[in-house]
Amino acid sequence: MTFLSQYSFKHPAKRFLAALFDFAGGILFFIPGLLKAPLDFSRVQKILGIRLDSLGDAVMTLPALMALRERFPHAQIDLLLTPGTAPLFAGRPEVHEILTMDCAWFSKNRGGNSCHDLKKTLERIKSTHYDLGIDFRGDLRNILLLALGGIPQRLGYGITGGSFLLTHRGEYSRKAHQVLLNLQLLAPLGIENIPASAPFTYPETLKTHFQNSTGRLLPQGPEPRIIIHPGAGYPSKRWPAAKFKSLIEKILEENLGNIILIGTEAEKNVLNLGFSDGKLTDLRGKTKLEDLPILFDACQMFIGNDSGPSHVAAAQGLPLLILFSGTNESAIWHPWAKSLELISHPVPCSPCESRECPLKHHDCMEKISVEQVFEKARGILSARGACS
Repeated sequence: MTFLSQYSFKHPAKRFLAALFDFAGGILFFIPGLLKAPLDFSRVQKILGIRLDSLGDAVMTLPALMALRERFPHAQIDLLLTPGTAPLFAGRPEVHEILTMDCAWFSKNRGGNSCHDLKKTLERIKSTHYDLGIDFRGDLRNILLLALGGIPQRLGYGITGGSFLLTHRGEYSRKAHQVLLNLQLLAPLGIENIPASAPFTYPETLKTHFQNSTGRLLPQGPEPRIIIHPGAGYPSKRWPAAKFKSLIEKILEENLGNIILIGTEAEKNVLNLGFSDGKLTDLRGKTKLEDLPILFDACQMFIGNDSGPSHVAAAQGLPLLILFSGTNESAIWHPWAKSLELISHPVPCSPCESRECPLKHHDCMEKISVEQVFEKARGILSARGACS
């Protein structure tokens, strides 16, 4: 049934339940809906945006936040994020204040007291008296948060249900890149321009602290610094560790540049090099999220999987070489970068949207060769005059 296609769930039963929920809610809210006043832009003084999901998704809202600030230059624009992504946005000039909520439905570790966090967040939203709330994800739970928080004007997609709770709804496109999708959502506000993305900024005190601590470990000399991130949120998005190891060895043998490994402490288990080299610096587990812009600004290239840090590197303007699996469609989810090279191996099962390869062969990543990646990396550095 075509009316169910507006919902993003893969399972038909979930799409049916979402449609049923919207039908019942639509009847209940029909009369109040007729009495809704149009949005008076001149009265918008306080705006709350919600992006309660992964790092990459949050970073891809940057152009939309910049456009929102341009449209409402004097408004208080707050952003509700997970604790894991919030530190990165602390210095954004578009945002007045960062709110955080440790929501269990997006948290990988599912830690914290989610019920307490939810209650505290709702109280905060109510007490601030926002004029406009924007759900960038299109998630029923976020829409409920806006409605229960008493925000009179609510903008979103409603692709998982709850569209009857929205006062304004964006036109959802399944083929649009996520950055453009976030911008399209703002069309009802009279926003059409696509601003150029701006890098994350940081205070000099944070930069100095980084340089005096972790930054002292960085390799010195004229050779280009190459960031390599072998991790990713899902195993299905990871290029095999053995291939990353071979790539690192080849880069070092060919003197292509100095290598800086990044990732979490846990990601050391993903790739155990088993050797040391003066041109290799392992910063896994030694950097915080807010350190990444500082580190990336001191480097010449990023090589890695489709991951959160790749989106931060894109925002900083770093040339990217991304090994993209068949998990998601690259045209929709690739980092929004000025200089981007994607390497992928087409497979008929893509996009599977699975955490692990459901067919077990993982051909989409296994069949990307070390030589492919190395030659592409050398070409990027040569084009920028960073290697001979």
